[in-house]
Amino acid sequence: MNQGTKQRFEAWRTENGATLGTTSSIAEQRSKGLLDAEAEHLYTIEAYTWEEASAIHHLRMGFEPYKPQGCAKPCPKCMALLYPEGSGQCWRCGHVAHGG
Repeated sequence: MNQGTKQRFEAWRTENGATLGTTSSIAEQRSKGLLDAEAEHLYTIEAYTWEEASAIHHLRMGFEPYKPQGCAKPCPKCMALLYPEGSGQCWRCGHVAHGG
């Protein structure tokens, strides 16, 4: 069984609040001028899935607990729980499933 790969997520404070994204999506937002030059980097998270990163982000920001989109379902490859209506990413094997 292949282990899922951790991704890097970054949280930034903007004048409109905070944003969370993968390192590559943040770089893309910056290159398109969608993230203020004055935005403040808050922290970087390494997580296996968007849902995991979002749960950590909500804890660190003092938000209500993160509620993933849809219901958790077993990964068809390894049976670990994932959220097919959300990211669809399996934390255990890296499989990506979409649709509920």
